[in-house]
Amino acid sequence: MRIYLLSALVLLLLCSCSSEVSNYPVGSDFIDSNVNIKIIDTFTINAGTFKLDSLLASSTSRILIGSKQDDNFGQLISQSYFQVKNSVFSISSEAVYDSIGLVLHYDNYYYGDTTQVQTYKVHRVTEYFEADTDDDAFYNGSKLQYDAEALGEVSFVPRPNTTTDSIYIPLDYNLGKELFEKIRDKDITTTDDFVRYFNGLTVIPDTTANSHVLGFKFLSDTTIDDNSGMRIFYTQDTDDTSEDNSKQLSFYVSSASEQFNAISANLEDTPLNHFENYETTISSEETNNKIFTQAGVGICARIEIPTLKLLNALSDASSVLKAELTFAPEIKNDSDKKFLKESLVVYVVDHKNRIVSQLTDIEGIEAYATLSSDEDEFNQNTYYMVNLSGFVQNILTSETDLNYALMIQFEDYDKTVDSVVINRLDENGNNAIKLAVTYLNY
Repeated sequence: MRIYLLSALVLLLLCSCSSEVSNYPVGSDFIDSNVNIKIIDTFTINAGTFKLDSLLASSTSRILIGSKQDDNFGQLISQSYFQVKNSVFSISSEAVYDSIGLVLHYDNYYYGDTTQVQTYKVHRVTEYFEADTDDDAFYNGSKLQYDAEALGEVSFVPRPNTTTDSIYIPLDYNLGKELFEKIRDKDITTTDDFVRYFNGLTVIPDTTANSHVLGFKFLSDTTIDDNSGMRIFYTQDTDDTSEDNSKQLSFYVSSASEQFNAISANLEDTPLNHFENYETTISSEETNNKIFTQAGVGICARIEIPTLKLLNALSDASSVLKAELTFAPEIKNDSDKKFLKESLVVYVVDHKNRIVSQLTDIEGIEAYATLSSDEDEFNQNTYYMVNLSGFVQNILTSETDLNYALMIQFEDYDKTVDSVVINRLDENGNNAIKLAVTYLNY
């Protein structure tokens, strides 16, 4: 009788609403045995949102610039800093200066409404391009001092799907003339001379516009035409009118570590306005039964299954065959569906929201949340599925009580600002985040 009472108690604790346990005999040879397959799909789920303390912002190999306003995620701003260099400092004494500008080449990434006009302003960095951190790395909250007066600006409607296209921002004529003359007159002859004189640039978007964030590519190679960088244009010989007489000196971002994106979000008027630190988890009950993920600023959805360990009480010997977690993204319009990623990365975190490891399946292979999206009028068949077999098995076989949860984030969360809203409940008030565990009981 005690065994039956214990099983009933465990099932009651496992189920958030009702118990739906199915037993399936494993073939006719086991008719008179206790070996069977059990499925439990009504686990208690705790869901919330937390914010990572900081994200590595250098070595992402993407210039990310723009501003986007959102009811859930507030005002997001991405400002990019970079140092430019060259290894060639040879200009004929007969050459004549023409102009200077900054070229930004699209890399296909964009977030937001690209039909809107955006304005970029370029400023000169006024301190040495160096990170003030123990690991000499820049983070999303890093900043460098820069001149308040802009060197140049441009307003434009982007075409981010054209990787051969670019944005050209004319810069201050006198700055270019000064650099040109210092190089021509041999005052600057080496890369070290140049970076001591010219620390770098920062590009700042118009923060009053609710527009978009764009990605631009850069390579440490001046021979590539579709490369972002600063360029000085000049004429080699004033008496020569041929096309070959027009020259340019290109200054490129020589290393990914010499560029970073300062990404911030003002969450004051959003449901996520009270993060104290990265240990703070805001429950879905406080955010209209939704949880949130946004790359770039480190907002992460957190899913916890507190009663998972109680599965062990159902049997002294069992083995997980399959475990699948499903959750549905919020889709208000076709645009929301269009921006859904085919997969999301999943991490295991502890009770303080510290990352323990990336999620793996029972065979140790990295497991992602993959999108399943069938065509239906109300998007009811659009959801993400995660293989939790390795996670469940780890929890059940651990000798200690692992107080672990799952963190949902974008795979390139250090160089994008993509976002997703996850529904905690469906339109009928039922659980929209579900775990189904199939295990062999013997």
